[in-house]
Amino acid sequence: MPMSLRSLAPLALAVAAAFGATHLHAEALVKPVPTPDLTKLPPAQADELRKTRETFEKSKIALVGDPLAEAYAILAAAYARNGFVEAATIALEDATLLAPKDGRWVYAQGVLARSQNQLAVAQNYFDIALQLNQDYLPIRTTVARSKMDNGDLDGARKLLADYVAKHADQAMPYAMLGEIALKQKRYAEAVEQIQRALAIDPKATALYATLAEAQAGAGNAQAAADARAKAGNVPPMLIDPLGDGLLGRAGAAATTPAAATPAKGIAEIAPLLALHQYDAARKLLDAALAASPKDAALLALYARAEAAAGNLAAANTRADAAIAADRNSALAQLSKGVALEMGNDDAGAQRAYQEAVRLDPKLGEARALLGALLLRSGRAAEAATQYRALVQLDIRDAEHWMQMVAADVVAGQCGSALRDASDLLAADINNKFVLQLFVRIASTCAQANANERRGALEYGKKLYAENPSAPNSEAYALALAANGKWDDAVKVQQAGMFVLVRNGLKGALTPYRQVLQQLQAHKLPDRPWPADAAVYHPLRLAPYKPPAKAAR
Repeated sequence: MPMSLRSLAPLALAVAAAFGATHLHAEALVKPVPTPDLTKLPPAQADELRKTRETFEKSKIALVGDPLAEAYAILAAAYARNGFVEAATIALEDATLLAPKDGRWVYAQGVLARSQNQLAVAQNYFDIALQLNQDYLPIRTTVARSKMDNGDLDGARKLLADYVAKHADQAMPYAMLGEIALKQKRYAEAVEQIQRALAIDPKATALYATLAEAQAGAGNAQAAADARAKAGNVPPMLIDPLGDGLLGRAGAAATTPAAATPAKGIAEIAPLLALHQYDAARKLLDAALAASPKDAALLALYARAEAAAGNLAAANTRADAAIAADRNSALAQLSKGVALEMGNDDAGAQRAYQEAVRLDPKLGEARALLGALLLRSGRAAEAATQYRALVQLDIRDAEHWMQMVAADVVAGQCGSALRDASDLLAADINNKFVLQLFVRIASTCAQANANERRGALEYGKKLYAENPSAPNSEAYALALAANGKWDDAVKVQQAGMFVLVRNGLKGALTPYRQVLQQLQAHKLPDRPWPADAAVYHPLRLAPYKPPAKAAR
């Protein structure tokens, strides 16, 4: 799924609250983002930035984990675009702390460091980001360019060749492969790669100069002359919504040619939607559609904006237009499903989500929304199938693991979830989240055997010794109870609750108190989390409602 659209996740975060316990210890460690002095900004600009900060402060109370990390990143982008680098740096550090396996925020740290001419620091961030995210092209091309600059042409070539082996729709990697081949005097290959890039992006006239040089090297003087006559100054398009969104217009100029301004508009739209600034988003969408009126991705994005704003008739109209523009667009079907779900048409939403999944089996948001709809409507086993597919797309995604386990538990198939967790731990025993999940499942699942419960006790003790956070404490308490150590279970659960109080998180105590009461009554919970936890009860998508103004 393209990262520029993945950042629209705040439109579908109804289930986010279910995952808060997993991230509480990280949230307690985030640094306060300083509030810069806005007096030197133009009044309108200062007011906009002030509203962005106010919206962030209000929304972060209800967000946890990855969604909260994204909110910090959006705040960082707002500060970076206005020149407040210190505040932007701290906000990005917080985003990375909250979502350490999300390469987007590490890459953004690199972009910010590079903008401050901290090249060695930036390169370190880029290298780490590539390890975390192999599919976001700007990360890969940045690392490949660095290798080229340092003379490691073969290393750069491998990075780019690995990408085009899976994704053949972007001109930039082919252009860079052509450049590498030219430097290595493999002229025929250079011609082939540049021609591929031009076939994808015919407006990239700067490539004709490279093509002319390659044709000349291959001994084809006439072809070289023809290419030279077409040479211009438009580079191949590289859409970088993360970098562009972080640095604003100045950052966009480095990677996106003037001809691609609608694409840059898309990069700016996602943060506006996340901050519920729908009128501003519409202006950008209208400008982009004026240039590309039948762009299915733009129309689908417009549908999502209208749905979030509560204009469901307009959302359906935009989604239908997106489907008409491209019947093979999974994003168009996804936007239709969102509009229908918000309009309480579950049957129609299900059909749209299923079609989106059929068109793009790797479109994670479509599977997640389909799974939530199925679980909400009492078809837990079918929901588990969708969540299991999500886990297979990204075996380390904690959110998808929790969704899958919850659906299996509701379907009476906790043994299936236990086997999946056991299989992953057999290959990756250092995956702390799945280790905690195994402890919870093995301790509460009636299908777990005695060996698995003893294993849960051993793993739970190890997790607790390494990090006595509230979630690890509760997992260990459940394992102690499952092995008959009731008094110890109560003490450990109480210790975990004290951690929450000490960290100023009293609002998160309720589910922990429910588990404590069961343990005090020598009653072993039959689910990894309390029965009323939101992970078992995903909410229907709904338009955004501004928070009620406090009475004066």
